[in-house]
Amino acid sequence: VSTKRAQSWCSSKNDIPYFEVSAKEAVNVEQAFQTIARNALQRESSDVQDFPDFPDQIRLTQTGSGSSAQSGCNC
Repeated sequence: VSTKRAQSWCSSKNDIPYFEVSAKEAVNVEQAFQTIARNALQRESSDVQDFPDFPDQIRLTQTGSGSSAQSGCNC
């Protein structure tokens, strides 16, 4: 894929950052990872603001005796 085509595609997808990387040569790998992580954290914080009533976590609690055998389940 040509550089120009890749840059154009990234630009058309809400300006996804474009990096030319090489794990073999250790070129831009750290920078690409740091940018992706930073963008994910920024997006996560904006998503929380978009849904203020959404709970941080869901807790499941067991009601009743807690044993399926006592509840009549034959599994």
